[in-house]
Amino acid sequence: MESANIGKDPSDLLEEDMVGVEFKSVEEAESFYHIYSKIIGFSVRKNQCRKNQAGIVTTRSWCCSNEGFRRTKYIKNPNRVREPRSEIRIGCRAMFRVCYSKITKLWVVKEFRANHNHCMATDMQKHFLRSHRKISAAELEQAKLLKKAGMKTSEIWNLFVHQNGGWDKVGCTKKDLYNSLAAGRRGVDDLDANTTLTFLQSKLDIDPEFFYAYMVDEESRLTHLFWADGASRFDYELFGDSLAFDSTYKTNRCQMPLVVLVGSNNHGMTCVFGFALIQNETAETYTWVLQKFLECMKDKLPETILTDGCRSMNKAIEDLMPSVVHRTCSWHILNNAIKHVHEEGFVGELRNLIKRYISNLLVNLIYGASG
Repeated sequence: MESANIGKDPSDLLEEDMVGVEFKSVEEAESFYHIYSKIIGFSVRKNQCRKNQAGIVTTRSWCCSNEGFRRTKYIKNPNRVREPRSEIRIGCRAMFRVCYSKITKLWVVKEFRANHNHCMATDMQKHFLRSHRKISAAELEQAKLLKKAGMKTSEIWNLFVHQNGGWDKVGCTKKDLYNSLAAGRRGVDDLDANTTLTFLQSKLDIDPEFFYAYMVDEESRLTHLFWADGASRFDYELFGDSLAFDSTYKTNRCQMPLVVLVGSNNHGMTCVFGFALIQNETAETYTWVLQKFLECMKDKLPETILTDGCRSMNKAIEDLMPSVVHRTCSWHILNNAIKHVHEEGFVGELRNLIKRYISNLLVNLIYGASG
């Protein structure tokens, strides 16, 4: 019996309807189950794969993504550095298994379980299911060309939404598009230092308040770079009472840590005060960054500074800003608790404690000032 001749509504399929159905290839069987799962409203993942002595696949099965349970070693991991993800494996037994027949040279359905132990996704939720999110090769190439032409990724996403007749018909999420384009940029050669400095110099013609500074080594290679535009300097003049100081770990194509200096305005929105690309994360390097930052901001000191607890940062702050109140960011405190304290419920209680403290502090500041 051919897969195209099942002749029954997918939502009504039972085990007796599917066992014995034949497919021309394992890819055709996989495609059928993916289409079926999208219609029903669940996500699929590959399960077992068996091969013969020659290494040829003879059995392949797929299951609901909620199949099984998370292993204990992942739940009680003493070396965990972040909170575990939400549990989605709840023991669902829905699955689909096909075996290769040497006689007919077709793939025959041997097992089909249609019942799930969880709710199915609604029509508005189906496009979020992981196994059904995929950007087509044609659209990815189109996105790359539009990106080169200067369009923002968010604008490209909006174009795809209009092209396909709705965001639920694009076939992927906006985050998937961002990730696909970012993956295509990985492995690009380092940016040319001279081109970068020429570009920054040209910014002064557009923005007279633009500021940049850099350092080179003995071989005239760029080691450190700091910059801030006029808007950032104006924001710091108004909202520079609190400064958050953090660095990423070589997540850019230059493979250099990116330091981000940010604050918050009177609406609680993030203000960016400046950026720095640095060669390393030593105390001397962070001292240079803070020196250039203060030079840029006319030596105005913040009242409070938040960091991730990095010792090199702490040393630089102690040397240049000894009078500034220095605190560790609550996000990093919670991450350290996750990594080092393995007592169940501790992190949640600590998070609630921090939230209550901040809430009470804000209430006292607001009503204390008004009173």
